[in-house]
Amino acid sequence: MQVALVGLGVMGKNLALNLIEKGLTLVAYDKNPDAGEELLSCAKSQGMADRLHIVSDLNDMVKRLTAPRSILLLVPAGELVDKVCTELVEAGVECDDIIVDCGNSNYKDGITRKLKYQNKFEFATMGISGGAEGARHGPAMMASGSEGGWERVEPWFEKVAASYKGDSCFARVGQSASGHFVKMVHNGIEYALMQLIAEMYQLLRLGTKRSPKEVAAIFEQWSEGDLNSYLLSISSHILSLETDSDESLVDLIDNKVGAKGTGLWTAQNALELGIAVPSLVAAVQARHLTNTCDTHAAKEMTYAAKSTTEVELDLEELKEAFLLASLLAYRQGLALIKGASRAHQWKVDLSKTLQTWRAGCIIRADYLDNIAQGVEFIDTLGKEAISLRKITGQAMMTGLAFPVLSSTQTYFATLTTPSNGHLVQAQRDYFGEHGIKTHSGEVCHLTDLVEIDAKVR
Repeated sequence: MQVALVGLGVMGKNLALNLIEKGLTLVAYDKNPDAGEELLSCAKSQGMADRLHIVSDLNDMVKRLTAPRSILLLVPAGELVDKVCTELVEAGVECDDIIVDCGNSNYKDGITRKLKYQNKFEFATMGISGGAEGARHGPAMMASGSEGGWERVEPWFEKVAASYKGDSCFARVGQSASGHFVKMVHNGIEYALMQLIAEMYQLLRLGTKRSPKEVAAIFEQWSEGDLNSYLLSISSHILSLETDSDESLVDLIDNKVGAKGTGLWTAQNALELGIAVPSLVAAVQARHLTNTCDTHAAKEMTYAAKSTTEVELDLEELKEAFLLASLLAYRQGLALIKGASRAHQWKVDLSKTLQTWRAGCIIRADYLDNIAQGVEFIDTLGKEAISLRKITGQAMMTGLAFPVLSSTQTYFATLTTPSNGHLVQAQRDYFGEHGIKTHSGEVCHLTDLVEIDAKVR
C-alpha cells in the first residue's frame, strides 16, 4: 500500500516513521529539504529506509504514486493547506484520489474545501492527537467523511493508530469535516483538564503550603487509582523534577501560557451554537489572563497584589471534587459535539469518538468508561457533588484564582438546582418588552400579569 505525506515537521516526521514501520510504502515531501534528509536518516538508522521515498517536489510525488492516490497533509492550518491542494491539482491529482488534511485546521475551512475541490479530488479531514510521541508510536485518529478513498487507507490507519484492549483508536466519527470539530473539542477539553490540574496544584501549594514534590506525591497516588490519566501522570512527573541545586522545575518557569487557537475556536463555536461549556471557556480565558501585561489594556487590568489565606483540606474530598470536575469537563465537550452534529447533520457517533480517545491522545483516562455512561452516572455521584461544593468554597476563600473549578461548580449547580432566570427574563421584558413565558406556557408581558402604574426611568 502506497501513501504520500506532505509536511515533515515534528508531527509529520514521527507519523512517517510510524507509517513505514507498519508496512506502508511512503512517498514524503517537505519544502525544507533538510526535513526530508532528517527523516531519511532516521529511517535508515531503524532499518526502514527501503519503504521510504523522499521527493523534491509535488510533481514527482504525484508521478510516483499509483492511482487512485492517497495523500496526507500535515502542514500548518490556513492558507498553506489550500496552497498545497492547488499545487497537487496542478501536479496531476485526479477525482478518485483522496487528500486528507491531518493538521489542526478549522472545521469550517474543511467544509469549504470539500465543496471547493469536489470535482478535482476527494477532500477529507482527520484530527490527530498524541503529540510527537503519539504520532510515532500510535496516535488517536479522528477521521470524518464517507469518501470512497477511506476504504483504501482505513485498514492501515487502524494499525497505525493507538489501540486500547485490542480496539483501534482510529475511527470515522461522522460526516463532512466533523473529524476536525471533534479534534477541536478534544483540545478544548484538554485546556480545561490542564487548567483544573493546575488549580488543584495551586490549592495544595499555596492554599496548604505543600511543596511541589509533596503535591507530586498526591497526584501520583491519585494516578494509581480510578483517576489515572495521561495529564495527571505528566503533572506528577513535572512537579517531582528538581535541578542539581534542589530547585523545583516549576518555580523556574514563567507564568505566561501559550495557545495555538483550538481552545479559542471551541469557545467561539460553543457560543455560536448556544451550548454552555463554561469550564472549557474558563480555561481559555485563564490562559489569556496570564498574558494580561502584554495587552493594550494592561494598565486597566493590573491591580495591586493581595494576600492569600491558608486552608485545611480533606484530601479525599479534594480527590472526589477533582473527579467530578474532570467528568463534567468531558461531558460539556461531548454535549458540544452532539449539538454541532445535530446542527450540521454530521451524524457523529459519540461512542466512536470516545473510542478514539481511549489511548494515544492527550486526554486519555481510565475513567472514560464512566463518561460513556452519560449523565446517569453523574447523577449517582452524590458524595462527589457535595465535595465539589465544599472544595470550591474553600478554594475561593484562599483568595486565589480557580476559574475552571468555580465554573464547573456553577455549571453543575445551574443544571441541578433552581434557576434565577425568571428575574433576568423579567428584567428583559421590563426595559425591552422581549416577552415572558409563564409556568402555564402563556407568552405575554409583565403588564399582562400585574398593574404597573409607572416604570422606573
